[in-house]
Amino acid sequence: MLGKLLKHEWIATIRRYALFYLVLGAMTLFAAVIHALPVNNFFFSMGEGAVLVLYVVTVIGVCFCSTGMAVVRFYKNMVSDEGYLTFTLPAKVEELVLAKFVMAALWQVVTIVLSIVSLFLVFVPGHIELKELATLISQLTEQSGMKISVFVALLMFSLLHQILLYYLSIAVGQLFGTYKILASVIAYCAISFILEIVLVVIFVGVFFIVGFDEVDVFMNSVSGMTKFSFISMGWTLVLGIVEYFIVCNLLKKKLNLA
Repeated sequence: MLGKLLKHEWIATIRRYALFYLVLGAMTLFAAVIHALPVNNFFFSMGEGAVLVLYVVTVIGVCFCSTGMAVVRFYKNMVSDEGYLTFTLPAKVEELVLAKFVMAALWQVVTIVLSIVSLFLVFVPGHIELKELATLISQLTEQSGMKISVFVALLMFSLLHQILLYYLSIAVGQLFGTYKILASVIAYCAISFILEIVLVVIFVGVFFIVGFDEVDVFMNSVSGMTKFSFISMGWTLVLGIVEYFIVCNLLKKKLNLA
């Protein structure tokens, strides 16, 4: 049944996301051509600046719409009036939530990858060689104190956790009889604040074990930042699993579609 749910989600979302990416692609091409033109005068520079600003707004807008689409679709399908039809399907709540999560995560990853590729096409000179690009990435790694692969993994974990956090906030918001959308927003802010405090406590505990005198060395070394990242990923993974089961439990036992 999970496979059928995933297929349905794919068919239901691909057209809208394809539209987002079509807009991003068109704006990327336009900005890249304008940015690459060897014209040097005041009026062209002003126009180029306006185009690049519009391009950056487009990239941010596509990322925002990608996330918003996932949140709105979950709310509409699971806890609005349409939820009555959704829960008549011969599928477990866990499968319904997992299908939404997997497709939302897929589109989020695709959006981020395409956005990064787009930024490279616009702002990285076309004549740059792969060797030079590798050197640039190596320099960025040394400056940040973190391996690029670890940074990407941390970004992906954080991204997946955010999706589940949105779902959890929506599920908690349904516990209130009125103003459920407002309650969901407040729940998101409150849960995020609590999790930030817990994370700070965890790292203070880690630093206490390491020794506060060694914190600067720990944070400014590649190995230290790598350990820091793995702790964050472990915390995010555990948190995501807990959030998933809480969402499923709330939707099974506490959901009020009235």
